[in-house]
Amino acid sequence: MHRPRKRAACQRFHGAGKDERSRRYNQKAPSVKRILITAGPTREYFDTVRFISNASSGSQASALAFEFLKRNCRVRIISGPVNLRYPRGCEVINVVGVREMFARARENMAWSDFTVFAAAPCDLTPAARSDKKIKKKTSSPPLLAHSVDIALSMNMLKNAPPSAGFDLEDDLNMDEALDKMRRKRFNIIVQNTVPAMASPRTTGYMISKDGALFFNDISKKDMAGLLCEKICRIIN
Repeated sequence: MHRPRKRAACQRFHGAGKDERSRRYNQKAPSVKRILITAGPTREYFDTVRFISNASSGSQASALAFEFLKRNCRVRIISGPVNLRYPRGCEVINVVGVREMFARARENMAWSDFTVFAAAPCDLTPAARSDKKIKKKTSSPPLLAHSVDIALSMNMLKNAPPSAGFDLEDDLNMDEALDKMRRKRFNIIVQNTVPAMASPRTTGYMISKDGALFFNDISKKDMAGLLCEKICRIIN
């Protein structure tokens, strides 16, 4: 895999103007392609009411789905619990836990021309789940185990389609993004920082074998447009 250019040579993107947004809206993929997107958080229950989760909103996946639909792609989303409606026209498969998300993603792998791993599945899950509400005074904290790595497990499968993934960090670090891109066999990786999880805006890098693009405080809609354009060039 070719490494991106040095950081100083990165392209920069500060947001799309009206003409640029109009051009993207009218740009269609040459043929109908099928895009599989994982989205949102997962909930890892350790009793009947309590669970481990995170602040992922599904908003970036929703913006991506909108951009792909504009380009005449078929979109299928495998989503954890979110408080938003995905764009009309995409298929949505609702899941709760990381194992269920992985199972549904694997079932749909053969359907997909490209997979975008935009979900934030929990890295840890309770080692056991109680079938009753755990009493605070009588029980110890639950033991945790590592969850299945959905993106890595999918990309290791035979005939896995090309894919893009996300890397969420406290601080931007291109070396971390490159390492994750290599380990998880992504064609493209987008790195952003923790504040982006609950925000409509984002800052970070988009990296592929062609190089790196730095984007600074842009909307997730603009980010989705950039990523969608790059993916469409790969699959067409």
